Amino acid sequence: MNPKFKKIMIVDDNEFDSYITTRLIQNSNLASEVIEFNSAKLALEFLAENQNNTKMLPDVILLDIYMPLMDGFEFIEKFKQLSPEANSYCTICVVSTTVNDYYIHKAKIDENIRFTSKPITTEFLSNLN
Repeated sequence: MNPKFKKIMIVDDNEFDSYITTRLIQNSNLASEVIEFNSAKLALEFLAENQNNTKMLPDVILLDIYMPLMDGFEFIEKFKQLSPEANSYCTICVVSTTVNDYYIHKAKIDENIRFTSKPITTEFLSNLN
């Protein structure tokens, strides 16, 4: 069976969380390729460089909220400034361990952004469009 997604990007400064998520995706055959970034800034640079090349863009971006230098919400604001192709091609999923209602609401207020709590489940990923 072919994977559901061509490419999933994980943006998380926690190496353990990234590793677990990557293994889940690979073991579930949900994506042909998983790319990991431990920095939102580096992930954004990659996306900016490839914003007009959908072959390089991920179908899904799994984005942690709490990261140093640039948090998930700053990433989203800068991502929205990229090309319309990138914005329409990539689905952003905010992933967090937060129990803070403010951050959950902030993540859910944008209808183009999905939200899930860590750990990510195969069920959540399977239900993405």
